[in-house]
Amino acid sequence: MKLLLIITICILGSGIFADTLEPPILIGTDDFLKSYNFNTNDIKKDTKKKYKTPVMWGGNTLTQEERLVNGFQMKTFILGGGAYITHKSIRLGAREIEIIGEDALQGNLKGQVIVEDKENGATLIANKGTYDKMAGTVTLENKPTLIHKKDGKVVRIHCESIVRYLEEAKTILTGRVIVTSLDFRVFGEDAVYYEKEDRIDLANEPFLFSENRFLQGKNLSYFVKEGSILLDGDASIYQVSFEAEKKKLEDKKKNSQKPETTENQKKENSEKQKLRVITIFSANKLVHKNKSANKEAVTSMNGKAFMFREDSEFKAEEIQSLQNNKLIISKGNVSFLDKANSYRMEGGLLEYNKDRGYSYLTEKPKIFFLDEKTLEEKGNLSSVFIERFDEKKEAVARGDVSIQTQSSTAHGEYATFFEEEDKLVLEGNPSLTRDNTKVSAGKIIIYPNEDRAILTDGLKVIGNDQ
Repeated sequence: MKLLLIITICILGSGIFADTLEPPILIGTDDFLKSYNFNTNDIKKDTKKKYKTPVMWGGNTLTQEERLVNGFQMKTFILGGGAYITHKSIRLGAREIEIIGEDALQGNLKGQVIVEDKENGATLIANKGTYDKMAGTVTLENKPTLIHKKDGKVVRIHCESIVRYLEEAKTILTGRVIVTSLDFRVFGEDAVYYEKEDRIDLANEPFLFSENRFLQGKNLSYFVKEGSILLDGDASIYQVSFEAEKKKLEDKKKNSQKPETTENQKKENSEKQKLRVITIFSANKLVHKNKSANKEAVTSMNGKAFMFREDSEFKAEEIQSLQNNKLIISKGNVSFLDKANSYRMEGGLLEYNKDRGYSYLTEKPKIFFLDEKTLEEKGNLSSVFIERFDEKKEAVARGDVSIQTQSSTAHGEYATFFEEEDKLVLEGNPSLTRDNTKVSAGKIIIYPNEDRAILTDGLKVIGNDQ
């Protein structure tokens, strides 16, 4: 016979309820397992763990009845009106909770399910859930949400289902996982959230959206506290930017002949001339670390790092971006192809400062001069180091400069490459050898694509008295 017990709270009733509207907390008996021998060997092994896990439960209404669970007659308690289960410091609440056994070995949560783990800053919301005391888990279904708030940062995660390990503060998220923070949004199929490590791992090629950026890789890890991202396995970035249109030398000469424009006209023209530019990055691994108290923000691409734009290509073993992309450091087999100005730079180390518009290339640096249409090599330059100045569109090579064209070789102490004019000026005791004839001059001007040279300021044939 079913026993129906309904507790109605009344302030004028028993002294137990004089100061509170909640019913007394029910604590299970010590001989519960002896009486009912609940089905599996795992429960016997975890008996000590059960007693170490304090569980309290209650609600504004309580209905008690006997039910057949897994072939055993069990006491079942149905809590309503602010029903809750407390697993240690973690509170599980719902509109209605069905508790199996006085020790709350299992609980079925229905309607407005909220799991609060204040110690780890996590709140889980769903319409339906199942609590398993022995496993120390709560399973949430029907598109649950996890909200994590810590150190002023808020992360929201939506998915199809959640299994949370309450004592480990680990959450397994399955099916159409969406991670949203202030800076970006990540999409994936499955994820694991290790809250004590402040890390979310997503596998199976997740992708990330941020402002004007799209990132993808085989595996993604997001470190919540640091705000850093690790993309591992064929990492790719697709970036959209709006930049001023680059003009060729001929266009600049035409514009210089036109009457001067006002400041407002210049501003309007600059806005009209901005182009939508797509940049694609790829590498074996991508790591982004946000700015912290002692360290600045860093984005690095490791292992066959590659950047592609319509007008240029960039390759290196490692590319680091610091100071909000204002300082770029590239290491190992560095190669930069400028399609607009028909040259390629190579070396072992390249540093680029965007604010200064300055590049420094060293470790056996070279410049290759290319055909404007086919990009085939027409000549090259090598030196100890090479500097490049964006505003002037000039590159300066210093120390043991060697220039090789299709028909001649030239040497000097330093050289200046004027990109827009495709012209090299070699100085510092320069010399040029062609057809077994070596000559020197105060200055040698070389046009590598035309295989033409002009010698000025004291021409002298070396090794010939005539």
